[in-house]
Amino acid sequence: MSKKQKEKFNIGIKMNKLLLATAVAAITASALAGIEIGGTYEGTASADTSAKDLAYAQELDLVITGTGTHGTVTAKLDENADIGDLYLDTSIANFDVRLGKVNSITGVEVSTTVAGITVSVHKAVGTDGAITVDTSTVVGAITLSGEDVLESDRLLSAGINVAGIDVGGSYQNTTTGLNTIFDAGLEVQGISIDVAHASIGDASVTKTGDSKHALLGTMTSATNGTTVKGAKASLGDLSAKVVSLNSNNTYTLALERGIMTYSYEKVSGGASTVKAGVTFTF
Repeated sequence: MSKKQKEKFNIGIKMNKLLLATAVAAITASALAGIEIGGTYEGTASADTSAKDLAYAQELDLVITGTGTHGTVTAKLDENADIGDLYLDTSIANFDVRLGKVNSITGVEVSTTVAGITVSVHKAVGTDGAITVDTSTVVGAITLSGEDVLESDRLLSAGINVAGIDVGGSYQNTTTGLNTIFDAGLEVQGISIDVAHASIGDASVTKTGDSKHALLGTMTSATNGTTVKGAKASLGDLSAKVVSLNSNNTYTLALERGIMTYSYEKVSGGASTVKAGVTFTF
């Protein structure tokens, strides 16, 4: 084989490799079209200063979504590869429909918005599956919502922003007792201040939600008939918080640096804990 023939042969091989690589890339891109993978990794290293014990805990929330012409399938997995939520979102006429498992409950949810009011109806699977109705609306600066509004222990929430002050609260009356939670937040010269007050009649159903009363943390350990109070001040990446629950005060100092959060926690009459946490979202 002459030199020119060898050069043409090598060029042919390179062209075939390039064409093959391009074909593989095209097939891969086509196969993954409409597929998105994301999630959050959280890890916390904690040390009890009295016991001198070090522990590390980690959690993974992996979300996989596949989007097609008629809807989107969502699957949520944890660090053990166990599937938590698995559901299909689609539309039928003017209704949004969700089929599958959400928050450990499998069923069918249908929602729609009429005259600014969103109504959602969920029916759990089975002949005795519960039916829940949730509503929400926005009236000017006021946000109103209700969970399980057909039941006597419905959870009603409201929020409003007045002159830069966010005020919110929730009301829930069960057969055990009444829960009322109020919260407020404002910013003064770059310092964000949040306060919250909860009167707990039935600790088994208290929720933190996304509002400012979430600074109270998990309230299911509260004693019925007591109050839970908290305040938090934040300046940039530095924050200080105190929460009073069951006659104990918990003081927390925290510093955020990128994906890291460093904190020191002290419970009155108890041990103190130093933590370093990482939150990575992808």
